[in-house]
Amino acid sequence: LVLLHAAAGFGKTTALTQAIDALPQGTAVAWVGCDEGDTPLQLFSCLVAALDPFDLPWRTAPDALIASALAGGDDPVRQQKALRNMAAELINALDAAEVPHGVIAVDDLHRVDNPAVFRFLDLLFERFTPRWTLAVATREEPPIALHRLRARGELADFQFHDLRFDAAQTREVVSLAGLDDRAAEAL
Repeated sequence: LVLLHAAAGFGKTTALTQAIDALPQGTAVAWVGCDEGDTPLQLFSCLVAALDPFDLPWRTAPDALIASALAGGDDPVRQQKALRNMAAELINALDAAEVPHGVIAVDDLHRVDNPAVFRFLDLLFERFTPRWTLAVATREEPPIALHRLRARGELADFQFHDLRFDAAQTREVVSLAGLDDRAAEAL
């Protein structure tokens, strides 16, 4: 997991886009943006759509996984089983994909307030394939098991202090914008 978390305006999306642009040729990239009210099924559906160009070898069709999850209704046990199935099938399909490496970017995760989405993400991280990287941009640290990822060395965590400009970078940007040194000092 690559986690970029900082307040609005720190350039998380820009940093993520620039990092993706610098990836080696042939790296598969899928981008998903989060919205308020997103559910695990919506996130899964967006992931499936974003990954479609890579023709993942699904053992169970994504539509069947979604139908099974919907059939569970409000039963929490059946919902958890459906989340596990979706996560397992996604992990297996990603691992079997015919790409050397892939990146899934999830932008604006801070908009999500459904706890089941974070349970789904935790299920993905339990056995996520090393052939793919999940990069998340968010304004706040998500309620997922980051401690476990840190302990296993599977988390690259970039916070506001990693994303902000230093004085020299600020002067350079201000100069490129045609402003004087006073503007740089004010910034």
